[in-house]
Amino acid sequence: MGLWVLIRESWYNINLDGSQLLISASDQVRSGNNFDAIRLAMATLVVWSHSFALYYGTESFEPISLALNGTYNAGNIAVLVFFIVSGFLITRSFVTSSSTKSFISKRIRRIYPGYLVATSLCAFVVIPLYSSIRDKSLLEIIKTFTLNLFLRNYFPPSNAFTANPAANAINGSLWSIPFEFWCYIGVAALGVTGFLSKKRALLVFAVLVLIGRVVLDLLGRKPGWGFIGLVFGWPYMWFIILPCFLLGMLAYCYRNYLPRSRALLVVLTAMTTAAAWISPHVTHLLLPPALAYGVFYVAFSESIRLHKVVKFGDFSYGTYLYAFTIQQMLYASLGHTLSFGGYLALSLCFSLSAGICSWFFVERWFVINVARGRLALGEVSSARSLP
Repeated sequence: MGLWVLIRESWYNINLDGSQLLISASDQVRSGNNFDAIRLAMATLVVWSHSFALYYGTESFEPISLALNGTYNAGNIAVLVFFIVSGFLITRSFVTSSSTKSFISKRIRRIYPGYLVATSLCAFVVIPLYSSIRDKSLLEIIKTFTLNLFLRNYFPPSNAFTANPAANAINGSLWSIPFEFWCYIGVAALGVTGFLSKKRALLVFAVLVLIGRVVLDLLGRKPGWGFIGLVFGWPYMWFIILPCFLLGMLAYCYRNYLPRSRALLVVLTAMTTAAAWISPHVTHLLLPPALAYGVFYVAFSESIRLHKVVKFGDFSYGTYLYAFTIQQMLYASLGHTLSFGGYLALSLCFSLSAGICSWFFVERWFVINVARGRLALGEVSSARSLP
């Protein structure tokens, strides 16, 4: 009841010019927010979290995991933030695209080039270097390329990294990529059918998916759904990541109504942290909205200005694509001859370097020029409106 009063009072205190909105209209140009900096920070947070798993074999004593009683760790938080940010930006991308074809083209050009190069390097460079099993047959090469065109995260059979704590895992971070692309297709489908403008229906759906995860946990069910799960990804995982993507979409849809309140942010953070020590089920209900509110609070902050952090390019995607494999290679090559601090430092350094190379040598050649293609809402006369 107290939380509702706080939300209501925050909403009533919004100025008519929208200056107390969580997402101010004047900041909706891409260069006027902190999204790119947030994504780069989350990519490095994944490296941080995986350093515990890939060096020690567990993330149980990673600081965020300790703070949240093991319910979530830094890597979990980072991936959920990626989906929250993506939900907002992809919805905006659809609305500002001149056509559905243009939208799909932009999404393919953003995901595929970096992904295909990264998976190919893992398959045909890393595996031969670290495995005694080397299947170089034309059939295996064709199979690898073909399956990865469908974002299947396939690698040829190998015994690479079998002595590592994360035994035989070539690139464990890639699991989220097909989920992300299915979200893109979902936004396009909702837009074409007109459901993207049904804000209340989207809100109800997000709540139902949140509750669905809790119900499944209480029942001890983690369904696979056979062929459906094979095509669309593990259904249980959708109950974890889809609410975050939907909350990003809802933030865009309700951008003219969300109150900006530091007190609300503090309350949501405190409630979520406390819930982690009381009930994981309550935490699963609270963390996505609390995380989403925090993301947009920072993204459109007037006092936190991180726009120039990524002025040379968006290195977050490449960092995410290569980090896990680089960390596996580091451990396989140096193992515990490196201290954890040294392992973390080298992991961050090499992963960020890979992200920079991925951007300059691969990704940037397929995306629209920043100066011409990143437009404010309403700047494109042919852009679709979203009530």
